[in-house]
Amino acid sequence: MIKNYGIALIAFIVLLGSCNNSQKSASAQQDTVTRARLNKPEEIQQISEVITRFARAYLSQDNEKVNALIHPQHGLAVIYRPGVMDDFILVDSFDFKSPVPESYPYVTFENDKMLTFEPLPEFLCDTDKWTKYGFSSDTTATSVTHLLDTIMKYQGEYNEVKYDDTVKTKASVLEDGSYRVILNPSDEHFLIFHVKQFDGAWYVTLLDRSYGNCDA
Repeated sequence: MIKNYGIALIAFIVLLGSCNNSQKSASAQQDTVTRARLNKPEEIQQISEVITRFARAYLSQDNEKVNALIHPQHGLAVIYRPGVMDDFILVDSFDFKSPVPESYPYVTFENDKMLTFEPLPEFLCDTDKWTKYGFSSDTTATSVTHLLDTIMKYQGEYNEVKYDDTVKTKASVLEDGSYRVILNPSDEHFLIFHVKQFDGAWYVTLLDRSYGNCDA
């Protein structure tokens, strides 16, 4: 009986690891939801401005400038990995002195990469390396990421976490139709976030602190 229980426990752990690794080896899981391409010059100029402003503010660890790019009503979603599976938290504001999670401080690094609009790189767990390096966002991709929905699905299925309708709605508002940005001048240093337009103005809606790290 004990032997059978041990086998079942090992199988469950392997299943969780498999699910997690499949997420980490992909460049943001995409579903069948589509959106219009963003390729008009004025649109590219607007999204470029908010992306570069946030990157500069983050790397200089300027709370005031970062928070100016977070929507005052919708806030920010922060994805992190407390254990085997990813999780996220919704916050109204950002503070470099209070990282999420507390054990994973917000670090700065030197960046000499210019923003480009092209397919995003992937981080491969078998090599612990990125497929390419730079500062990029794919504004012509018509499929959108649903990372927060995926996290809620796995947390509900495996950890029996229950999310109320308010959290589900906020998560959807922050991620649906957003554009993913990856700044990765090296394998060790990277910054991943999403931007989205609300009523003509662009904001940072998601900070992904999980992708690019294959540790459990």
